[in-house]
Amino acid sequence: MEENDQEFLRTLHEEKIRTQNERTELVTMKLAFITVLFGLSSVDMGVKIADIFWLLYFVPLVAISYDLYIMSADSRIKRVGVFLGRNPVSLAGRAEKEWERFCSSYRDGIAPSANVFFSAIVTGGAAAFILSQGLPTDGLMRLWFAVWLVASISAIIGLWLWHQSLVKRIGDYEPQEIH
Repeated sequence: MEENDQEFLRTLHEEKIRTQNERTELVTMKLAFITVLFGLSSVDMGVKIADIFWLLYFVPLVAISYDLYIMSADSRIKRVGVFLGRNPVSLAGRAEKEWERFCSSYRDGIAPSANVFFSAIVTGGAAAFILSQGLPTDGLMRLWFAVWLVASISAIIGLWLWHQSLVKRIGDYEPQEIH
């Protein structure tokens, strides 16, 4: 194995660890942001919540944005892990390769599902709060609200399904012989 290959594989290991930490930070930031956003309604800032409740329409966009970053980090981690575990030129030891195969066979779907479930819950919470403020009887506003809610939940579920498909494709990787 060439020295460049050894350096590349060492860098991959470091990237995997760095990205795992990045994913953890993103999940924490998402939880903190949503908690603070919903907590603002209980703090008297001299502004009536009824005057700024429209900001809650942005909750799903923020949650989806965090989800995209989290899913990106998750798929990068899985790509590196599968590559290191299955590629014959990898410097990974037998135990690490077996661990990566084991992880690929028994994927943890709980964390990605919990993340998406949380996004759906906060979207539902934002919708409930918006409704509690008295949705205008104007047909156009009712239509806007319905479209916003359905589109937000659909985007959250669609992204989750797309991510599940991506993770499966990554898990199906088989190295090719390099000549």
